[in-house]
Amino acid sequence: MFFSRFAAGRRPWAAIALCLPLPVFSQTLPEVVVTATRAERPIAETLVDISVIDSQEIARAGATSLPELLRASAGIEITQNGGAGALSGVFLRGTKNAQALVLIDGIRIENPMGGGANLEYLPLAMIDRIEIVRGPASALYGSGAIGGVIQIFTRAGDQPAVHALAGAGSQSTTQLQAGFSRAGNDGRTRLWASASNDRTAGFEATRPGSPDYQADRDGHRRVGLSAGLTHRLDSGWQLGASLLASDGRTDYDDAFSTPSTARLSYRSSALSLSARGQVTQAWSTEVRAGQTGIDYRYQAFSFAPRTDSQSLVWLNSLRLPVGRLDLGFEQVRQHIAGDGVSDGDSPYQRTSRRTDSAFAAWEVARAGHRLRLQVRNDRIASVGSEPTAAIGWGWQLAPEWMLRASWASAFRAPTFDDLYSPFGGNPALRAERSRGAEAAIEHRGSGGESVRLVAFANRIRDAIELDGDYVPRNLAQARVRGMSLEARQRLAGIEWRANLTLQQAQGEREDAAGAVAVERLARRARAFGGLGAHWRSGPLRTSAQWILQGDRIDTRGERLAGYGIVDLTAGWQLSPQWELFGRLGNAGARQYETASGFNMPGRTLFAGLRYSGR
Repeated sequence: MFFSRFAAGRRPWAAIALCLPLPVFSQTLPEVVVTATRAERPIAETLVDISVIDSQEIARAGATSLPELLRASAGIEITQNGGAGALSGVFLRGTKNAQALVLIDGIRIENPMGGGANLEYLPLAMIDRIEIVRGPASALYGSGAIGGVIQIFTRAGDQPAVHALAGAGSQSTTQLQAGFSRAGNDGRTRLWASASNDRTAGFEATRPGSPDYQADRDGHRRVGLSAGLTHRLDSGWQLGASLLASDGRTDYDDAFSTPSTARLSYRSSALSLSARGQVTQAWSTEVRAGQTGIDYRYQAFSFAPRTDSQSLVWLNSLRLPVGRLDLGFEQVRQHIAGDGVSDGDSPYQRTSRRTDSAFAAWEVARAGHRLRLQVRNDRIASVGSEPTAAIGWGWQLAPEWMLRASWASAFRAPTFDDLYSPFGGNPALRAERSRGAEAAIEHRGSGGESVRLVAFANRIRDAIELDGDYVPRNLAQARVRGMSLEARQRLAGIEWRANLTLQQAQGEREDAAGAVAVERLARRARAFGGLGAHWRSGPLRTSAQWILQGDRIDTRGERLAGYGIVDLTAGWQLSPQWELFGRLGNAGARQYETASGFNMPGRTLFAGLRYSGR
């Protein structure tokens, strides 16, 4: 019944998409992941819906930005108000941007103003690997993880090497990247650093007729820096530090500026310090401190937020006679300041918040079955205490097959913008609370082939959504129900990857008379996915990916048509160290919108030279 209602009235391509296995853009999944349990674990032992985008896949995808890379992953939809550097949002498994938590090297990177991570500010050149956990994860990560968690790992110096890239393309786009990694003579110390510079003249971001339309090109430029250091002590303990920073400027269009003043300058940073080791044979521990900041300034008017988030995490894992026990304690302090925030005619009523958290998880494996129980409590200033829990079960039906099921609760505290913004805050908002469940069957073959089918449902009480005047309101509830399919297979010398998500994302709004209206949630499609193929022969490699997105509605009810776009990439290995590469983006020059009134890039061409050696 779900599928018949879902497919009714769709465009022909959507009907075809329902019949296709569609791409998890991750190469062969690594044996070990971190995000599923906050500790290194074999991916085959995890009880969550997790995908990995590794460094090889990032390189061969040829994406020019982080949002562009993520849109090919299962369960993820992306919105952008234009091209590179434009305001972006990530919708993970039917939830909105602020309901997906983003981490960088284990540290929350979160804009306390709006709750998102401002992915458009992060330089893709600095990223080594991305892990994506879909489904409620607050019992492990706290506020914001209603839809899941995206963890970004910066480049690390696992092997001594030097890398560089230079490229140019359409819209006067240029990219320069360089970096190195080194290890000490005794192998106990590793040091690495990378830098990048990206520029583009851009294109006209808004459409004629839009109230924000300005007849100009909206460009972007950014400088990025990543660095890190690890050192292993004689005792076996390991100390580490990592830094990711970016500084940029982007042009935009709006009704309150002129082409010469519609510019936004930004700075984003994430610093992580860690120490981990074995206290006893049965007890391992890790302490991690971090500081993140997302600052930006509008040239056209006085609004220049400066945000600061400080976190301290203590993680412990103990092997018990029966199973394993994980214990953790976490504190996050958030502060906002700047013109129009703490200064000016209408400052925010509150500019700081502290969260104290404690969590525990017990996991046991017996006779092919695995059980994991998690509990957590977050005490948030001005919000109160929020307990969450999760239970997951898995059964290894055969060496390559697993059947699993899980249930979890989650929550999201209203942000500073939600509560206190002078441009439409609502101090009466309540925290969002959700209950989610999923069931899955997955196959992981010894040759790298895999298939995963997941059915999921998530009910969010007091979901916070914008009304027609862009004021946040609590809905009676929101519901997301659906299924996702991921597959990877090698046929005829070609590596095929596919993903498809079918979902219903609906909200229930109650009027003053008590009548309940059911409506689609903004910017979420009923069907989306992609199909990818990679082929290599000698020095030549080629890739193609087809991204499919169903129709959506925007915040004020505007209809956003479905679309399909094709990206093509190729590379020629000139030598073991040098590669010539190229990318044709949106090869069919499809015109489409992810946000009403805003254009997305047309056909683009980018080519360059990459070096990687010792």
